[in-house]
Amino acid sequence: MRQFDSITVEYFRDHELLFWKIRDTGVPNFCLKGLQEFREFAVWVKEYFSHPDRPLKFIVSGSEHDGIYNMGGDLGFFLESIKSGNKDNLSTYAHLCIDAIYSIYTSFGLPAITIALVEGNAYGGGFECALAHDFIIAEEKVKFCLPENKFNLFPGMGAYSLLYRKLNTADADIILKRGKTYTARYLESLGLVEKLSKKYMEVISLYDFVSKIIEQFNFEYHHIQCKKIVFPLAKKELLEVTDLWVEACMKTDVFDLRKMEILVNAQTRKAKLEL
Repeated sequence: MRQFDSITVEYFRDHELLFWKIRDTGVPNFCLKGLQEFREFAVWVKEYFSHPDRPLKFIVSGSEHDGIYNMGGDLGFFLESIKSGNKDNLSTYAHLCIDAIYSIYTSFGLPAITIALVEGNAYGGGFECALAHDFIIAEEKVKFCLPENKFNLFPGMGAYSLLYRKLNTADADIILKRGKTYTARYLESLGLVEKLSKKYMEVISLYDFVSKIIEQFNFEYHHIQCKKIVFPLAKKELLEVTDLWVEACMKTDVFDLRKMEILVNAQTRKAKLEL
């Protein structure tokens, strides 16, 4: 089993399940180095589990960060790139994010179901990452948020494409525009979160969920594929939205950047920020 710097990998053959986690390497966000490694990880997953002796039905994501699934984009990197006018850096970062989101959305090119096990708060890109999965299982008190409009930007790494496919237009608009924090229980009521779990019972809830799905895996897997055919999402769409996000970043003003700095400090402290 290959080792990665930013990701831990466990394979449970009896359950035909791959469980990958974001390593606790400091600030709980998606940094450029981690995204570059994720591209390698995605290629490895497809190649390694294409072998008939390595059956795989479930690909599950999680996080080693205590109380945090992921805080989203690397705001410090955004801030530095915007202030220096380095649009190319932002584009490189944004496209790597889309590579990661689309790999998850397409189950890494494998006939598997993806599940986000969200044991801590998921903000911004962390929320978008969870949305890219087929199912979300979340600890009942976990919070989700898309805070980008607080500094005059919008979520550019999949939120629009995914929310408008998973929700009605009115509910998607509310989540995208208000920048509020939502509980896992509320998102369950909308159908975004599939299953809630008690604290410290998340892994048990995961295996309970998997054991029920495996009984009708042929139906569940193809049901998901049918939905993706009926409501197709091409990578080109994601790239066009994220390119628009890069353009918007370059138009932010001093006041917007000051607000971003406040959230940078929160990320650095690994704070569970109440947005």
